[in-house]
Amino acid sequence: MEIAFHLGVHLTDQDQLIRCLMRNRAVLGQQGIAVPGASSYRAQLRQLGQEMEGRPTDATTQEALLDGLIEADDVQRVVFSSEGLLAQHRWAINNNRFYPRAADRVRQLAHLFPAADVRVYLAIRDPASFLPALVADKRSGGLDQALKGSDPMGLRWSEMIARIRAEAPHVPLTIWRDEDTALLWPEILRTVSGHSPDIELTGWFAWYWDLMSPQSHEALRRWFQTNPSPDDLHRRKVLSAMLDKFALPEKIDTDAALPGWDEAYTDVLSELYDQDVDLIAAMEGVTLLEP
Repeated sequence: MEIAFHLGVHLTDQDQLIRCLMRNRAVLGQQGIAVPGASSYRAQLRQLGQEMEGRPTDATTQEALLDGLIEADDVQRVVFSSEGLLAQHRWAINNNRFYPRAADRVRQLAHLFPAADVRVYLAIRDPASFLPALVADKRSGGLDQALKGSDPMGLRWSEMIARIRAEAPHVPLTIWRDEDTALLWPEILRTVSGHSPDIELTGWFAWYWDLMSPQSHEALRRWFQTNPSPDDLHRRKVLSAMLDKFALPEKIDTDAALPGWDEAYTDVLSELYDQDVDLIAAMEGVTLLEP
């Protein structure tokens, strides 16, 4: 059995992935893919992961946990999604690190399913936009609580991913840039769920609703329904053209900044992020989804 964990990160998904997969439960179920309701496991998995650390687990433990979450008997893959499994918003950054407990959390989650092939999926985001968004989110507790004195220039996603790989080397990671999600969305859904390429999930267009006017969104939906893409590359090209034509500028351009930041500062943050992504792409056990 395969266990797929989509773990955020914060402010990259807003549960859109799990909502789309749950909408397609029936067709996914026909392929042996189970998508439990998020409310049935989010708090439970976090608590059990901490409670079972250091205690033995086996196939029986795994079966008992899954029996309470899925009903079908012929399940080959289970998809869980929760950004909160890595940390609460206010603990996304500490001691100049993104998600200081991320490696512990992934190890704990894998420990709950010792007889399964556990895989982790997550988006990362340019610190130039991620940090202002995190500070602006009320759940983070404001600037001081969100950053805790950390130097934005020293934060690296590659450092977090390296920690996860060191603590859970048997867990493969699939990463994508949040900035690429608009072009990769159908591929992200397929990669996380594991469904076959010949299936098009109902409602995948909903992700684009907030980026354009209702009329433009309807045009996008009609185009793809009447002109199915022969492959991922073709779909990306069409999406790119439609986003160039229809996307509202105020929805695409994020100019938020923190006190003391200027354009030059944010440009450096973005340059460091690009370099960081190159490091991630070269890591063993890590797959980087790219347009």
